[in-house]
Amino acid sequence: MINWEQFTVDNGAITDLKDLLFLQTFEDPDVEKVTTQKTEVENGKKLDYVDTMQDVGVKGGGCDPEYEKVHISGVEKEWELGTWEIAEYLCYTEIESTIGKKGLKAGTEKADLQDTPYWDLVLMPLLQRVIKQMFWRMVWFGDTAAKNVAEGGIITNGVKTKLFTTSDGLWKRIFAICAANGTQRTTIAANAEATLAGQIAKLKTEGTAIGIVDDLLQNADSRIFDDEDACLVMTNSLFKALRNDVYKLTKCTLTVEQVAKGIQLSEYDGKPIIVLDVWDRMIKKYEAELEEDGKTIKRLNNPHRALVVSPNNLFVGTEDKDKIANLTIKFNDINRKNYIYASSTIGTLVGEDALLQAAY
Repeated sequence: MINWEQFTVDNGAITDLKDLLFLQTFEDPDVEKVTTQKTEVENGKKLDYVDTMQDVGVKGGGCDPEYEKVHISGVEKEWELGTWEIAEYLCYTEIESTIGKKGLKAGTEKADLQDTPYWDLVLMPLLQRVIKQMFWRMVWFGDTAAKNVAEGGIITNGVKTKLFTTSDGLWKRIFAICAANGTQRTTIAANAEATLAGQIAKLKTEGTAIGIVDDLLQNADSRIFDDEDACLVMTNSLFKALRNDVYKLTKCTLTVEQVAKGIQLSEYDGKPIIVLDVWDRMIKKYEAELEEDGKTIKRLNNPHRALVVSPNNLFVGTEDKDKIANLTIKFNDINRKNYIYASSTIGTLVGEDALLQAAY
C-alpha cells in the first residue's frame, strides 16, 4: 500500500507521521452513485419485477363485449454471486527502519500495530481507499474468464487476473447485450485506433464527440428517460472532448460541478451527465496493451465509453446485510504479526436489457 523504504527515519525531512503528506490521490465515488445496491441476495435466486401490461382499448361492439385476459410481462434475472476476500498481514519489522518507527509501541507491545499513529493515520485510510477501488473494479470490470493480453485477453500483462475473476461485472454484461442487439451500441471509431495517441487524437477531431453523444441519445430507447434518475454516464476522456466540441461549435460552455473527487456532474441537451474519471483510471491501469518495454502504453481497450441508463436498471448484489462485510483485525501474539481479513460475495445484473444504450 505504501513503500515505507522511501521515508527513512534520519534523512532530516519527515520525522512525524502527522507530517507525512500523501501524493495527490483520488477518492473514488461510491459505487451506488450509478448503480442500485441489493443486500441479502442469494446465489441462484431471481431478481423479478413487473415490466408492462399489454395494450388496452379496442373498438366497442355494444352488448356482450369480448373480454381478454390481462397479460402482464416482467423481467427475471438470476443472481450469479462470486466470493471475494481480503487477506493481508503486516509485521512491525518491515517499518522499523522507516518513518513508521515513530508510531510504534515500546517493549513487548512493539509488534502490535493497532491503535498506533501508523495504523490509524496511514494504514487504515489507505485500506479504506483500496477497498472502495476494489468494489469499482469488481462491479464494472469483473470477468470470470479474465485473461492477460499475452493470453488473448484484455487485462494488462503483469496484472493478476484473479483481481477480476470473482464475478462478471457490468461492462461484460453490457458488451454481451450489445453483441446480441447491435442497435444498442453506438460505435466510437477512435477506440479502434492502433495507438494510444491515435485513440486520443481521433476523438478530438471537431464534431466527433458531439456526434457520438447525439447518436447515443437518438438511438436510446425513449423509455429510459421515463425514469427520473436516467442520465448519461461517461468517461472523462469523452466528456472533455464533448465539452471542447460544444465550445468550438456553439461558443457555449458546459457547466461542471465537482461533487466529489473522481466524479463530476454536467448537462447536455437537457440530460444530466455523470462523469466518472474512475473508469478512465481503471481502463488505463488494467486494460492497457503495452509496448515491448512492458511499461509504455501502446493502446487502451475502449478508453472512451458512455451509457444512457438509469442507475435503477444496474444492480449490484451481496449476501451480506450491509454493503460490505466487516473487517477482522487481529494481532497474533505467537508469530507477532498483524492480520486483516474480510470476505463476502458480490454479483451484478442489468435489469431490463433494452433500457440501456452504450457507446464504446
